[in-house]
Amino acid sequence: MRYYERSTWGFSLLLGVFASVLPRALAMALPNAVLAYAVSFLVEAEGGFLRDVETTQAAVLLTAAFTAVMIFILTTRLQIAYDRWWEGGTLLQKTRGEWFNAYSSLIAFSSGKLEMQAKVEEFHHLLARLMSLLFCCALQQVSPSERSFHILDARGVDKASLEYLRDLDDKEEVIQQWIQRSIVLRMADGVLPVPPPVVSRVFQELSRGIVNLQNARKIADFPFPFPYHQVSIAILILHWSLMPLLSSMLLLPLNAACSSFAVTLFLWCIHLTALQLESPFGDEPNDLPMDQMIADFNQSLLTLLNARAQVPPKYRSTRQTRARFNRSMFESDLASFRSRSGEDDTEAKAPNIPLCLPPRMGTFLDEGEEQDEVRAMRSEDSRGSHVQLSSCSDPEDTRADGILSTTTSEMAIQRV
Repeated sequence: MRYYERSTWGFSLLLGVFASVLPRALAMALPNAVLAYAVSFLVEAEGGFLRDVETTQAAVLLTAAFTAVMIFILTTRLQIAYDRWWEGGTLLQKTRGEWFNAYSSLIAFSSGKLEMQAKVEEFHHLLARLMSLLFCCALQQVSPSERSFHILDARGVDKASLEYLRDLDDKEEVIQQWIQRSIVLRMADGVLPVPPPVVSRVFQELSRGIVNLQNARKIADFPFPFPYHQVSIAILILHWSLMPLLSSMLLLPLNAACSSFAVTLFLWCIHLTALQLESPFGDEPNDLPMDQMIADFNQSLLTLLNARAQVPPKYRSTRQTRARFNRSMFESDLASFRSRSGEDDTEAKAPNIPLCLPPRMGTFLDEGEEQDEVRAMRSEDSRGSHVQLSSCSDPEDTRADGILSTTTSEMAIQRV
């Protein structure tokens, strides 16, 4: 696939030749412009005998109608081709996502017992190689030509099984069956000690991946309709042939050449772009980057095989970090309530804002560190303002020695 960097104005893209349709479009536009110039020059040399009023009006009408029909046909075809290209890439990415989620879930579901680690590691490595082989066979199935893709090292996998797989047409169905059967066997011997309803999500993700792959095969197996393709190329050739004559009836030689060049270049660029996009699973520069996709997939599989990726990080909670978290939560909730109430004044008083703070917000603050907002609410409550108790939390929260336990009932202020 052709990758490029967009500049500020985009003018640098005009210099790109690789994967561009402009050279081929120029190969059609330049001869047409030369032919238009020659015909218009001959007409001018004969005194412009073709440029009477009736002939000019007929040429204008014919040129406008013909070009409008051409633009409609070609732009419609280009939109269909782009939809096929985009849908093909979307389906392959969905397939990749579903299968990687299944793989990640199986890694997470594996047993953590020390006596099972040898079997767990063997299952993980087999699973990674089968998933890599599965995605490789999926890409080969949608590819219009025999292509080879990189997979994880298959050494260690049963050779008889690989030889059996080599002679099959629908390899991905068999590989998926191997994976599903391995899951069932690993559940039986304790490698996957999770309830069957939990493991069922893995089977669902594997099946959804196959469904997305079959939808991608629809694009690969069903080419762009032949009649549409045939009619569009026939009209393009007819337009190319008539454009010099029609432009010579209307314009002087130089103007006729320029107009023929511009119109022909534009129409052939649309046609050639549609040709590039309508079959997205090939190996041309504008096709989908399937080599990069399987390389990224293999790297993701290897990443989860690392022992550090399978151990969640530890977190040590301290009073300072909890206090900062609670303070940031209070400020974000306060800002969201003010934005929803339409109040722009950041200095608005708390009693005018409907507020329900997280329970036990100041649980880890000392009495001397009580927040200003909480003090304001307590003072407002003591003055007998309209305060209603909230049932968001347990009203029986108490204040322990040295710890400030603020309940939601103490902090909830109902707008009057």
